[in-house]
Amino acid sequence: MVLSFGTLSAIILVVYYGSRITDWMYLGMALFTWTAVIDSTISLEYLGITENFMSEYLKFGEPYLLSSWGSAICVFDGTGFYIMYLVLIYLFTNKKSWRSVGIYWAGAILNSMIVLITGVFTGKHSATFCTLLNIPYIVFPIFVLFRIFKTQNRSNWVTKTKIQEKFSIKVHDVFLILGFIGSIWIILAKFLVVLGSKVWVFKETVAPETALLLEDPARFYSIQVLLFFFYIIPAQIVSVYYLLQEEKPQYLWEMSAAMAGIMLQV
Repeated sequence: MVLSFGTLSAIILVVYYGSRITDWMYLGMALFTWTAVIDSTISLEYLGITENFMSEYLKFGEPYLLSSWGSAICVFDGTGFYIMYLVLIYLFTNKKSWRSVGIYWAGAILNSMIVLITGVFTGKHSATFCTLLNIPYIVFPIFVLFRIFKTQNRSNWVTKTKIQEKFSIKVHDVFLILGFIGSIWIILAKFLVVLGSKVWVFKETVAPETALLLEDPARFYSIQVLLFFFYIIPAQIVSVYYLLQEEKPQYLWEMSAAMAGIMLQV
């Protein structure tokens, strides 16, 4: 555990003093890219592809990563987040706008941290000293969001559609609305099942995920459903409303980017 903190500190110091890079974004992305590789190693250990690389850490450090949700988030960090880090590094190295990708990534990683920390304190697992290793995953994305909204220019997105004729909804908007309605229904069904609903139609809707919702002693998945219900459903309702309107505010695009990042881990 002490070695883990020492390694993290060493990476930051080496990158900071061993290069000419002074932008803290590079330092954060270098650190997170390295930890994504570590999570890939954990996922390989969980799948039985490798042995005894991370077994002691999983036993004494963060045993909750051996749960179904924990192993899945390790796989996602080693693939999805790893690709996002490389894309972000490419974008701000080449002076290109990274606003949308940054919001997308921040929404996704903050969501996973909320679920992880809450699940650790409410499920069968308890917090360990190594749980503190997740603090940078909370603090850094928040600073990234502050930087995005303070310095990054908004993308050229039409905030108001001027149509001479009577406004009519487009075909792709209809598909988006249907998709949102279907998503709202599935989240609602999961939420009610988590609360103990015995209604047949809700149980059948989430039948393939019943074990994760009700039988997994680690409550990560249930917490994720609660977050979806209280935050994603309102965002989707707002999205449906503006899809039916002629004027679409700029924040709708940014909210959609964050929502997409969160829903990526459903």
